[in-house]
Amino acid sequence: MEYTQHTTNRFVDIKFYEEKLSPVCGYWNEKLIPLEEALKFLRSRMNELQKYIETAKNNCHFPSEHGLTHDESAALFLYATEENVNSLNRMLNQTLRSSDRSSVKPWFPYLKLLDTAVAKLPTVRKNVWRAVINDVDRDFKKGEEFTWWTVTSCSLSMDTVANHLPSESKITLILIEAIHGKYISGYTEHPDEGEVLLMPGTELRVVSDSLDYSDSIKIIHLMEISEDNDEQLPSAIAIMKASSQTEDEPNRNGIRDHSFMMIVYYSLVKLGVKFQAKRFINSLALSGNMRHK
Repeated sequence: MEYTQHTTNRFVDIKFYEEKLSPVCGYWNEKLIPLEEALKFLRSRMNELQKYIETAKNNCHFPSEHGLTHDESAALFLYATEENVNSLNRMLNQTLRSSDRSSVKPWFPYLKLLDTAVAKLPTVRKNVWRAVINDVDRDFKKGEEFTWWTVTSCSLSMDTVANHLPSESKITLILIEAIHGKYISGYTEHPDEGEVLLMPGTELRVVSDSLDYSDSIKIIHLMEISEDNDEQLPSAIAIMKASSQTEDEPNRNGIRDHSFMMIVYYSLVKLGVKFQAKRFINSLALSGNMRHK
């Protein structure tokens, strides 16, 4: 099963819905061309395109210690630029979600630049976060596998995602155990966001059914899968499900568990749901996963 996304911010979706999509991989065989030429088809759709490209080239991280060319670094910077509803990343992902796969072809030169750029960056094998401004837990069932064909922005910090969420809304936080994520924060306008990209074709599995901490907050746990590495990362979210630990049993996850609980707690507070955050901490204490000393 494959999900498409309607995005309000590159870290946050409005909803997920089920749709079968064919793969997008034709851009792999494209020749690398300058950024201006790769995006010339957008001139009629994106006002001030040339100014955005010039801004990206003037402000991107270049020279690059990772060997990115000026155009590759500018392509990353431009992807992460969000000025309005017609931001490049929104138009790109809207097209990647389309069932008309021929509509993606004009994007191939830009996707080639982006793909070549991220291939040179460090690979991230860590827990990363996204969110959905909606209750979508029914769409994710334990053991289910699906593919994302968009360029998916995630963050190493739940706080970054929380900063883009409304204070009063149903929210689904998505924890992803990434194994092929690409760390791009040094190449964006906001390096403190801890941004990690998952490129088109990322395959995912639902690790567990949703965790429900209130009527308005759910947490979904996904893991990236691949043919060469199907091993699950040591998962922080496992502690939130493990209610069988006894008082006499040592807490094997130690400091990492406590840190994760604090991240969740403070992020929920930032969302304006302090009551639910306190209830979350209390539920962990009652289950034996957090003990008062």
